Amino acid sequence: MLRNVLFRYCLLVLVALPIGFLWLYPQVLWCLRVSKSADFQLLKGADEVYVSRSATKKQQSLLRQHTQTALNRIRCFWGDRRGRAILIYCPTQANYEQYCAGGEGAGCSVGTPWGTSYLVLGPDGNDIDVIAHELCHDELFSRLGWWRVKRQIPQWFNEGLALMVDYRFSNPSVWEQPDSATQMSAGLGETTITAFTHQSMVKLADLETTRDFFGGDYFHTMLAYRTSADEVARWLAVVGRAGVPALTSAISNGRDFAETYRRLERSKRRNKQ
Repeated sequence: MLRNVLFRYCLLVLVALPIGFLWLYPQVLWCLRVSKSADFQLLKGADEVYVSRSATKKQQSLLRQHTQTALNRIRCFWGDRRGRAILIYCPTQANYEQYCAGGEGAGCSVGTPWGTSYLVLGPDGNDIDVIAHELCHDELFSRLGWWRVKRQIPQWFNEGLALMVDYRFSNPSVWEQPDSATQMSAGLGETTITAFTHQSMVKLADLETTRDFFGGDYFHTMLAYRTSADEVARWLAVVGRAGVPALTSAISNGRDFAETYRRLERSKRRNKQ
């Protein structure tokens, strides 16, 4: 009798968990159903890229070019590509808000605990840097898993790493210059930097979680991005591009992030002496 009760209870929990998850995050349900949506279609000449039928031919052509360039950038940065995220391009804000909670920013990542990942691009997301940024998040999730990234990887590293392939915030010379010189960026614009002069940089210890990183106002978030980009760029300048897959490989084998992050840097410095 007790065994039957426990079985029914466990079965109820297994059924309720995914339903509760989708109820709390309805954008995940929209993403899961995008292939069946009459409002979206597969982008010709691209794998697993869905584009709104309201997108113009020019927008579709640019999306195809930008996605390919971003994918090449990811392969160059990581050494290969393991991510299999599905891209969804929403050229209107109304569509974007439906597929991305809050509808803020140029793009967002929507992941599920069971491994499916979506990269949603908003009206301003048809851009090489935005796509490469989101693809880098997906690459980290693919190599370590959703749970491990959420539980073990500090948000400053997750974002800082994505900013290394996002030339709005970083310079490709930090690791390599895979694209043409026209893609180079010295970092944040002068106007943005001027706005930060009255504020101090954020401590990495205060950027551990998603709430820490994005929980403040606009200036806090931009400072968080700048702090993260500076730290990961500094680390990469020491360990080199090979340090990224070395770090994720160690963590996937059970190593601690903070200890491995410091160990790789110490080891590289010793070898240079």
